[in-house]
Amino acid sequence: MKPILSIVLLLFINGCFAQEQFTVYFESNKSDLTPKERLRLEDWMYKNSKSKIVAINGYTDEVGTTAYNDSLAQKRVDFISEFVLEKVPIRDDFKTRSYGEKFNQSENRAENRKATIYY
Repeated sequence: MKPILSIVLLLFINGCFAQEQFTVYFESNKSDLTPKERLRLEDWMYKNSKSKIVAINGYTDEVGTTAYNDSLAQKRVDFISEFVLEKVPIRDDFKTRSYGEKFNQSENRAENRKATIYY
């Protein structure tokens, strides 16, 4: 009985500390959002105004040079950061990361042009 109780307790505690994420997508070679994605982000901000952001990560597809994609990913992170940080609280351990094209890419390029907010 004790092993079962331990497993249930562990799963409950793990669920309490789980992070959620929200992803917005960018057009190719852009670091600002389309009106549709901006509305999605504003809706997320409204619904999560009491959440705390842990991290914002930026990504690109593989089109272009690695250096250019690293820069573009950072611009995406900066854009999202400026857009949300005064409207949604951040945690003390908040971090930003720009991965550029150096991550496990989807075959669908549009899915790789993104920024993900972890909260």
